[in-house]
Amino acid sequence: MDTHLTNISVFAEIMGVDAKTLHNWYKNNLSGFEPDGAGHIHEHDIKVETAHGQTNIEVPILQPENIGANMGIDEKMIGEQYYTILSNRETGKIAFCAGTTKSDYLKQAVEPLLDRLSQVKRITRDMAGCYARLSEEVMPNAIQIADKFHVINNLLDAMQAVRIRFRQKLLEQRRKTHQEFKESEKQRLIDCEKNHLQFTPKKFIYKEDRLANGETPNELLLRSHFLLYKFPTQWKPWQMKRAELLFKVFPEIKTAFYLTCSFRTWYSNENIGQNQLQTLKNLYQWYEDVDDADIDELSNFKSLVESNEDEIVEYFTNGETNAKAENLNGQIKKFLASNKGIRNTDFFFFRLSKYFA
Repeated sequence: MDTHLTNISVFAEIMGVDAKTLHNWYKNNLSGFEPDGAGHIHEHDIKVETAHGQTNIEVPILQPENIGANMGIDEKMIGEQYYTILSNRETGKIAFCAGTTKSDYLKQAVEPLLDRLSQVKRITRDMAGCYARLSEEVMPNAIQIADKFHVINNLLDAMQAVRIRFRQKLLEQRRKTHQEFKESEKQRLIDCEKNHLQFTPKKFIYKEDRLANGETPNELLLRSHFLLYKFPTQWKPWQMKRAELLFKVFPEIKTAFYLTCSFRTWYSNENIGQNQLQTLKNLYQWYEDVDDADIDELSNFKSLVESNEDEIVEYFTNGETNAKAENLNGQIKKFLASNKGIRNTDFFFFRLSKYFA
């Protein structure tokens, strides 16, 4: 019956009953959920010592049988808390879920799984240090692969940060001009009172130059947001014209954009299986190009890549990603939305375990 009630709100509308009433009826009569003690939901919780004393870490899902040779680890916000989810990349099932992202607490929570985890051969993860440490300690035989989705996200954030920096400079200039105007008005008021003259406030008007396409530089930066996510070959004619103007006015953004495109091309799945020496040679050339450009945001991303270089390059062995884990995150998000969030945390994890573990 549970598999037919994934969306209680829709089901209630079809049946012509109140969604809350149906939800409570289902929870208390059909689901098999045990309100007193919440069944097995808290049987794997752990107590940890913190700076503020002992606290409880929830471990609502712990399923050793879902551990396989290829696993993925990721974080997911559920309610107002981040949970670590370890899932099987072949079956898509959750093996472990805990209400923390701290490696020390996670290491303690996965102790019942250590025998199984030692058999994991490959683990995909984001570039968070906590998951790197955890993977190394509890999955010592597993090759770690940095998830391409997270790497590219960091790259695009760095590139967009360059655009945002220029926009903030323009907004800062406007703010300073406004401040000067207010100080001028304040002095003018003092002078008028001193000379017994009537004071008529002036309205602040900030004049900005208009570019060839009629936009101000600030508008150009704002409206170029989405085109910078695409490759030039994907631009529509009007986007191409805007990009040409953007790069003319802000050449540093042009440099950052093409460095971003260069890295994305290097990271293409078309290069999977390429000779590793050639892969590294191309990456080191990109490092040099970033150093020559001397753009802080891209240099910061380069440092991140260097510190995770082995895990990033490992992608080219088999083209493995955390796609299954990201898909699972998407399903959990839909699961939350269709049931209007979390009414009862224990019941939510009870159902999550039924569906995804």
